[in-house]
Amino acid sequence: MIAEGDGFLYGCSLSWIFGSLSVRFFGYFVCFVYVFLATLPSYAGVTTIQALSFGEFVMKNNDAAYDITINTNSSFTFSAAGFIEITAPVEGIYDLDGMAPSTAIASVTVTQVTPLSGSGFDLQMINFQETHPGSTDGSGVARIEVGATARTNGLGGSYIDQTFNGTIQIQINF
Repeated sequence: MIAEGDGFLYGCSLSWIFGSLSVRFFGYFVCFVYVFLATLPSYAGVTTIQALSFGEFVMKNNDAAYDITINTNSSFTFSAAGFIEITAPVEGIYDLDGMAPSTAIASVTVTQVTPLSGSGFDLQMINFQETHPGSTDGSGVARIEVGATARTNGLGGSYIDQTFNGTIQIQINF
């Protein structure tokens, strides 16, 4: 939501729904994240330049909490005791538009609202990273890059081959 008063933009809070996260543990681990703007009142629009993806991995173990981390600079790590890489993850890149031109951005906060869930175990999205410009551009657009960690629960057993969905919130403070 954007609040305006005295000609200044005070804040913007947007929620994004991440969907179509596929996890295939019979042969491989697939996590693709697509972003859709939730139906919240806002002046900002969202264009997905590159959807956040945790890549494809074979899951070897769930005897401890194992991580797949994608950073905002395209580098990534994963717990070799828990996973074998098939396809590398990629960071999410999103253009937020419709904001006031050349407005300083004080901070951006990314948080998980709901975990990546399906009919079995959940994956937690933690340790969010983001990079953002110092201000919106002359057209009122800010490019936000998002990285995160997907973490297994470490309870033993296996994750079901299915689609996982979760929700994060991106808050932009001016």
